[in-house]
Amino acid sequence: MTAAGFTFWEAVRALREQGLIRRDWKVGDLSARLVGAFKPSTITVNPFNSSISSEGGEMGDFVKKGAAPKAWRVGRGLFRLVADPDDDAETQAAETALAARRAEELRAAHNRPGQPTQENPVSALVAPAEQEAQASSRYPSVPVSLTDAERQAMDGLSTERKAVHIVRSHLANAYGGRAKVEEGPDGADLRVEVDGQAEQIEVQGTDASTIVWGQLQVSGRESHDMLLREEAVMYRVVDVNGASPRIYMLKHGQHFTLEPQPTWAVKQAPPEDAHYPLRGEPYRYDRPYDAVAMDEWETRP
Repeated sequence: MTAAGFTFWEAVRALREQGLIRRDWKVGDLSARLVGAFKPSTITVNPFNSSISSEGGEMGDFVKKGAAPKAWRVGRGLFRLVADPDDDAETQAAETALAARRAEELRAAHNRPGQPTQENPVSALVAPAEQEAQASSRYPSVPVSLTDAERQAMDGLSTERKAVHIVRSHLANAYGGRAKVEEGPDGADLRVEVDGQAEQIEVQGTDASTIVWGQLQVSGRESHDMLLREEAVMYRVVDVNGASPRIYMLKHGQHFTLEPQPTWAVKQAPPEDAHYPLRGEPYRYDRPYDAVAMDEWETRP
C-alpha cells in the first residue's frame, strides 16, 4: 500500500479499509506503513492533535482551533477513527455528529469568559501567562505519560537531560522497537530512525508549562545550520518536572525563525597583584659596583 497522494487521515482510513491496522490503533501501528510518505513527527503529532476523548475533557490542538475531530481517544495511546470503515454508513454519520457536538462542548468550556477566543486572541483582561498558554496551543504538540520508573530515572538530572529522557520515552512508546534513537552525531541532540527514515532532533527543555519563547536559544553553529536547512526539528519539552510533560514539534520557517544575538563572555578579573608580579618579592644585586662597558649603555634621543 502506498500513501502517495493521500492526506494523512485518508492514508489512515485506507489502512483500516485494508485491515492493515486494528480498529483501536497506536501511533506505532502507523509508522511501519506510513513512514516514507509522512515524516515521523507528522505521524506522531497528528493523532493527538486531531483527536478527542469521548469522556473527559481531552482534545487535540487542531480540534481546539475548530478542526473536525478525526479520531477518538479510547485509551492510553489508543485511537479509533471517528468514522471507522468497519461501521455502516448510519453509524459513521452518528459518530461524526457525536464527535462534532463533543468538540463544541469542549471548546465552549475551553473558551470560558475571561479567556481569549479565536476571534479575539489577545485581550487586556487576560494575564500574560494565559496569553502564552494560548499562543503555545497554536503549535503541534503531544502529551507524554511517564511511568513511576521513568520519573525515578530522571532524579538528579538537569532540565535539559530530563527533556532528552522524556523525548526518548515518547519515541519508544510511539514506535516501540522500530525506533532507533541515538545521540545526534552532527550537532543535534538526538537522531531517530524509524523504518529507514531518519530525523534529527534539537531538544530544548523547560520546567515552565508553556513554550516560553524568550528563553529559547540555539547554541552551536552545527545545530543552527541544521535547523536553518530544515534538516532538524526542534522538540520543546515543557513541564519537565510536572505530572504532564508536553512536547512541541517546531520547524524553522514555519513555527520559528533564528536571529543572531551577540553575547560577551564574562570572566573573573585577575587580582590586583597580578599586574605587579614582583611586588613583595626580595631583590638581589649581583656585583653592583662593577664597571659597565661603553657599548652596554643604552642611549635614547
